[in-house]
Amino acid sequence: MYSQSQSTFQQLEESVANMVKPGVQIGQQAKEFSLHTLSGKKVSLNDYRGKGIVLHFFATWCAPCQEEMPLIVTLDERLKKAGRELVVVNLTSQEQSKSEVKPFLDYFRASFDPLMDEKGDVMELYEVIGIPTTLVIDEDGIILERINGMLSEEMINSVIFKQ
Repeated sequence: MYSQSQSTFQQLEESVANMVKPGVQIGQQAKEFSLHTLSGKKVSLNDYRGKGIVLHFFATWCAPCQEEMPLIVTLDERLKKAGRELVVVNLTSQEQSKSEVKPFLDYFRASFDPLMDEKGDVMELYEVIGIPTTLVIDEDGIILERINGMLSEEMINSVIFKQ
């Protein structure tokens, strides 16, 4: 009886995994958007056309986002040295208060100025259903990788820098 239940559960799990493929997918063109940064500057994804970018979604209350933020700060520095850009999007629509973002980034000594998705439009556009979510986008705006969940040093080296 246990093995039959286990088999049924495994079939159900596989069916759900095949159905649930969140967000824009690898090989698709990244979807254009414009948002204001925390400091108030209007930025468009097209502003980065011609550069490889890493598009990263986070929120301050998200425990995995908090845990990986030191790695994201280091990733920003590494990408700049490689002539690429880190584009960080705060899911402001999911925050208790926009005012929590700056102290959060200051705590981690982040030098980037995040884009503020205050209405959740970009979250919806990219079908972000969990955070952190990270997309690697090439110079032509094609999505090369989508990582749902926390990054690790190994993932950064093997996926983002392909070392």
